[in-house]
Amino acid sequence: MMGRGSQSGLRFGLLGPPILYDGHDGADGRSGADSQGNAGVRVVGSRKLRILLAALLLEAGRVVSAEALKDALWGSTPPASAKASLHNHVSRLRRLLDDPDRLRAVAPGYLLRVAPGELDVQVFESHAARARGAHADGNWTETVHACAAALALWRGAPLSGVPSELAGYALVQRLEEARLLLLEWRYDAELALASTRPDALVPELSALAAEHPLHESYHRQLMLALHRTGRHAEALAVCRTALGQPPVETPVPLTWQTVCAQQGDAHPERCPTCGQRLVCTSVIPRGGAPPPLRAGEYAA
Repeated sequence: MMGRGSQSGLRFGLLGPPILYDGHDGADGRSGADSQGNAGVRVVGSRKLRILLAALLLEAGRVVSAEALKDALWGSTPPASAKASLHNHVSRLRRLLDDPDRLRAVAPGYLLRVAPGELDVQVFESHAARARGAHADGNWTETVHACAAALALWRGAPLSGVPSELAGYALVQRLEEARLLLLEWRYDAELALASTRPDALVPELSALAAEHPLHESYHRQLMLALHRTGRHAEALAVCRTALGQPPVETPVPLTWQTVCAQQGDAHPERCPTCGQRLVCTSVIPRGGAPPPLRAGEYAA
């Protein structure tokens, strides 16, 4: 499992403010731990150096022109001394790297050498791909491990503190959506494993459902966890909130019918939590993968 610091091989981080792992002490960085207590992290103190590092990491292994770096650092109004200042910032960044030769001047700009497994975004996406395959196969233990490995790399909003025009909305949104999916897959797996205590998941799922009210999977998972711990009144409240408090005889979305089927009732006529009549009674075995949510899909 990929972790942090020297044992993992990580050297660069963009899943949060731009950082270095296992750097050398210097005037522009602070070794030890970041604001979340992540050990082995070097926080890059200078905003200009964080921007420079991010610009180079977003094109890791490729030459980034001096003009592009000036634009990242100063926008459309670079100072008259921009060329000399860029050279100075590059020299300061080199002193922070574990190997100064990683950052080389290559016409028409600079290249930062990053090996596979050294950038947290790449490692995160590798773990996410493993989690996706394990979840699709119903391999719940592997799903939990892969999701945990990916989520352990998350330090906050990707590229936080970097100008949005440099970070790129599409990249940040893709990474944030991947995190939400990883959380969903992890809780699917946790709820499917017999060793999991459902009551231990309730606080986390409650927080996620409140933070993401339109993400139905978290409501479904919270309802299931509450139901399994005997907290039926609270499960009922979650069910009615997510369904918009429908009348008792209103058809139930298939996602919620599946929650009922997972309780072991092969042909439930009514939801054991809210009492609503269930028309579609397809069997989803306990521990089986929940079906994907289809907006507006209801039992006939």
